[in-house]
Amino acid sequence: MDTLFYSLTVAMLPDVLQNGMHAPKSANGLVTTVFGIGNIVGCAVSGHCSDRLRNRRAMQTLVSLVYMTAGAVFFCAGRFHEILVFRTINGFASGVACTLAFATIGDVYPENLLGFKAAVMYFGNNIAYTIGPICGQRLFDLGGVRGPAVVVIALSLLRFVIFAVVAEDSLVIRGAVIRHPAAAQPRCTPASGDPSAAKEEACGADEIVDTTSELDNAAPGRRMSFWRLLASAPVVIATLSIASCMGIQGMLEGLVPLHLIDSFGREDDSGTTFVILGLSFTVLAPAVGWVLDATIARGGETMRYVVMLFGAVSMILDALLLSLARTYAALMAGVALFALTNLCMLIPAVSAYGDIVNAAGSDAMARGYAIAGCAWAVGSAVIPAIASALYSRLGFAAPVMGISVAACTASAAAFLGHIGRRWYLRRKCLP
Repeated sequence: MDTLFYSLTVAMLPDVLQNGMHAPKSANGLVTTVFGIGNIVGCAVSGHCSDRLRNRRAMQTLVSLVYMTAGAVFFCAGRFHEILVFRTINGFASGVACTLAFATIGDVYPENLLGFKAAVMYFGNNIAYTIGPICGQRLFDLGGVRGPAVVVIALSLLRFVIFAVVAEDSLVIRGAVIRHPAAAQPRCTPASGDPSAAKEEACGADEIVDTTSELDNAAPGRRMSFWRLLASAPVVIATLSIASCMGIQGMLEGLVPLHLIDSFGREDDSGTTFVILGLSFTVLAPAVGWVLDATIARGGETMRYVVMLFGAVSMILDALLLSLARTYAALMAGVALFALTNLCMLIPAVSAYGDIVNAAGSDAMARGYAIAGCAWAVGSAVIPAIASALYSRLGFAAPVMGISVAACTASAAAFLGHIGRRWYLRRKCLP
C-alpha cells in the first residue's frame, strides 16, 4: 500500500508542474529531493522510536493519518510550494511505513532465513509500482490531481482501520514465536550429516555479527544504537549494496526513456521501460528469495555474499550489454536482465539486516531497517542526479558504464573482502 500511495501520485507530477504550474524542469528535481529528505527523516524517526517504545502497530496506525494528510494537501494543491509540502509529507510517511514493514518481517520470522520473506514483500511492492502510475494517470485524466488524491485519502482510511482494529503488533507475535520455538522455522543448518561440517558451522555461527565485540556479545533484548549497527561490517556491506542497486536502478529509469527518444526515436515506447522492469522484478523476486534461502541453508552465511558478488559482476556485464545495444529489442533485454542482477544484490542485502539483528538477539530491528531505508533513499537521489548531468554531456553509454562499474566494483570488493575474512576466521577456528 505504501508503494501504491507513491506510484499513484508520481506519474502526473511533470504534467502538473510544467503544464499546470508552468514550473521549469529543474523543479522536478527539487520535488524528488524533498521526497528523499522526508523519507530519510521518516526512516530515522521510526527506527529509533519504534525500537525504543517496543511498538510497531501504534506508529503504523499514526502514519495512516500522515498519509491522509498528504492526500488532503495534494487534493488542495494549486501552487508549487504546496506540491513540495505534499511530497515532503509523503516521503516522511513512506520512510516510516517502509521501515516498519520490513522490521515486521524480522519480528515475525526470528530465524536466519529471511530472503524469501523479503522477496515476497518486494513482489507486492513491484505490483503496486507497476499498476500505480497507470491508475494514477487515468485518475488524473478524469479529475485532475483530485482524482488520485481522493483514492490516497480513501486507502489511507482503510489502512488506518486495518492497523487500528485488525492487525496485531508484530512484536507480540515475535514474543509468542520465541516462547514456542517448535513452531518457528529452524535456523539454517548444514545440509550434510558430516560431523566436521557441523563443527565448522558451529565455529562460524556467530560470524554474521562478527565486527564488534559489543555486537557479538549482545544479550537478548539489549538495545543497540544506530552507530553500533553501522560499526558492523555486514551492515556496512548491505547498506553499500542497497545504495548501489537503487542508484543504478534510478539511473536506468531516468536514462533509458531518454535514450529511446534520442537514439531510437521511440517516444511512444518510453513508458515500456517501467513496465518491463516492473514485471521482471515481480516475476523474479520470489524465485531469487527462495534460491537465496536454499543456498544459505546449504552452504552457510558466506553464501549470502557469494550471491551478492555474482549480482555485482553480472550487473557490470549487463551495463556493457545496455551500452552496446543497437536495437530496441537488445536494450529491453538488457533492462529485463538488470532486474535479475539487481535482485541478486538487493534481496540478500535487505534480508541481512533482520538476520543480523536476530542473530545478535537484539531489539534493534527497526533501527536496522531504518539504515536500509536511508541507503535506499540516498542511492535513489544521488546517483540518478549525477547520471542525468553526465547524460547531457556524454550521452547514454558513458554514464551507464562508468557509474555501474564504479558502484559494482566497490560493492564486489566489499563482498570479496568479507568472504575472505569469514574464510580466514573459520580456518583459524578449526583445528
